[in-house]
Amino acid sequence: MIGDYFARTFATWHITLPEEDLRQRRAGFLAEAGWLIQYCFGSDDSGEFLDYYAAHRMTDDSHVRVYEDGRVVALPALIGMRAMGATPQEEERLEREYVAHNREVAQALVDKGFDRFTINMALHAGFDGSDDVMGRQE
Repeated sequence: MIGDYFARTFATWHITLPEEDLRQRRAGFLAEAGWLIQYCFGSDDSGEFLDYYAAHRMTDDSHVRVYEDGRVVALPALIGMRAMGATPQEEERLEREYVAHNREVAQALVDKGFDRFTINMALHAGFDGSDDVMGRQE
């Protein structure tokens, strides 16, 4: 079920999980057709799942949990764009919230083992290259 969902999601680009990773429930990443997709397997009270984070420069990032029974849960992802504030004070607040959210998500990704970042991912998280949280760039 997990492999089928993943394959359907990325069918346009002919991207599938490596059979050996799927069979062994092994974490990994794919860099194909402009996508950087990081994935890992786990389980919780609801059963076995695949978590993946997919980034492509032409679309918003997605962070998804797919359970073996077919349930799909959206997880927090980096926000690519934000609204502009009507006043300088509102603009400052919106920027702080945007960066705080994206840094929190970036840290959660690194904690999960998803330590590869595209340039866009790094920029959205407000990294300047000196941050310890940012892993490798793809």
